[in-house]
Amino acid sequence: MKHILILLLVFFGINAFADTVLLRDGSTPINCNIVSWSKEGLRISKDANSSQEVLPWYRIRKVSSEEIGIGLLSHLARGEMLWRAKLRLLRGDIALATPLFKEVFMHLKNSDGDDAYLAAEGLLRCHLANGNINESVMPWLSVVDHIQTGRDSQLQVLSSIIDKNTLLCPHLPPVWDFINVQKSLKTLQLKSDIAQAFYIIITSPLEFRDQALLGPLFLQQLFLSMDGNEIIFPETAKFQEWQQCWLLFAEATGLQKNGEEDKAMLQFAKVASMYQTSQPWLAGASMITLLESFDRVGNTKVADNLIHEISRVLPYHPLRKE
Repeated sequence: MKHILILLLVFFGINAFADTVLLRDGSTPINCNIVSWSKEGLRISKDANSSQEVLPWYRIRKVSSEEIGIGLLSHLARGEMLWRAKLRLLRGDIALATPLFKEVFMHLKNSDGDDAYLAAEGLLRCHLANGNINESVMPWLSVVDHIQTGRDSQLQVLSSIIDKNTLLCPHLPPVWDFINVQKSLKTLQLKSDIAQAFYIIITSPLEFRDQALLGPLFLQQLFLSMDGNEIIFPETAKFQEWQQCWLLFAEATGLQKNGEEDKAMLQFAKVASMYQTSQPWLAGASMITLLESFDRVGNTKVADNLIHEISRVLPYHPLRKE
């Protein structure tokens, strides 16, 4: 029967395909046969000689087929939600994009495919824009997993937010509320070695583990440094700017934990003065730590000056108190 259909198509111009897919980019409708569908997308066959392909749901505007059921319609509705979220993110409407990305991500967080990747990266970008670093950890790990599959980002028009060497996110410093972050990660299933390595470091008791992967090793060393351990970071001169800032902040946190207040405040002052533009979250946190230190010793003049400076340069910092 398949050969008869092909002959009809070739010699008589008869459309041998039962289904039609319309994409949101306005391109020519795709005449095809729908093979199957799942969370990953709509699997179609364009002809008997070509391989099957999977279309992500967010790219599909309409499907014409006799096989449409409730399941396919729910995927189309979720795809439309993801498409609207992407449009809102690209025009800078973070407030309206965030809940849409979040709803789709929570449904697809353990799935493969372009839709799941877009939902994870979109939510990560929204949370970072809002300064919600605790909520950013789960989508960041999910993005790492998708990158490791070799899949391309669906937001390539925007600058990358993942460092290609470490797979850390330079905009997501590791100063999280670990209890809440660990709870949130319990339902996340990760497949790649590096994402699992990050997960183990974040969710397990702090200790030194042999670590061959560059990103997880750096993260582990930062956590140990923050805990007051003296850690030797090799080749710090080769660190990128964001790594140098994270290292300074980690060392300052460790010094403060060990009771070396003056040395810690010097390090926090460096972070606050040098990284306001490139690392605003850590710069703001450092300024607030300095403010609290001066306030404790009764130096209200310097504390008041810091309050005004924070209000001027970082008015929307999440840790800022009115």
